[in-house]
Amino acid sequence: MNNPAYSQVEVLAYENVIPFVFKNIKQFNLSTAVFYISNIIFFVFLLLHILNSFFTGDYSLGDLFLSGLVGFIVFPILLIPLHEFLHAVAYKIIGAPRIRIGMSLSQYVFYVAADKFVAGFFEMIFVAIVPFVLISALFVYLFMVVDSGISTALLMSLFAHGTMCIGDFAVLSFFIENGRSKLITFDLYEEKKAYFYLKS
Repeated sequence: MNNPAYSQVEVLAYENVIPFVFKNIKQFNLSTAVFYISNIIFFVFLLLHILNSFFTGDYSLGDLFLSGLVGFIVFPILLIPLHEFLHAVAYKIIGAPRIRIGMSLSQYVFYVAADKFVAGFFEMIFVAIVPFVLISALFVYLFMVVDSGISTALLMSLFAHGTMCIGDFAVLSFFIENGRSKLITFDLYEEKKAYFYLKS
């Protein structure tokens, strides 16, 4: 990017996503607070539901095992394409013309890249939180209306998906710590890299 008004802050290679995520999710800001508080709420709600089910005699260890299998493994795996699809839809809504969905096998990380599309802080807020908000709302709704036999699995998936959103909140944390609305980002998909620039 040859523009003297902008200085390069970060070049993130896709194979280095994990270190980037853990570095930025450790910061203390609004993004990380929302991530941690939301997941604490999800976990406490899940724990109280399990304890209540045991005390009322509606649940056994076998039921808990089956719920864990479905809620922590089956549903989260099935959610991956939906989560990434919602990111892609969000990018399309804000005008990104070329969307790429990929995976880093070495890190077991899935990603959506808007090739050569410049996005700022507020665009990234929208792109990042759409899957978190919609999928969380879906599981809360299903928990309220479906048969109680899978209610624990639904709450487990709510918590599992919340933790799976760690990368989305880490990106927003990076924006908050590095200029907020003055920071822009774009992907060069052929290079498998994301670039971040700060307006002087």
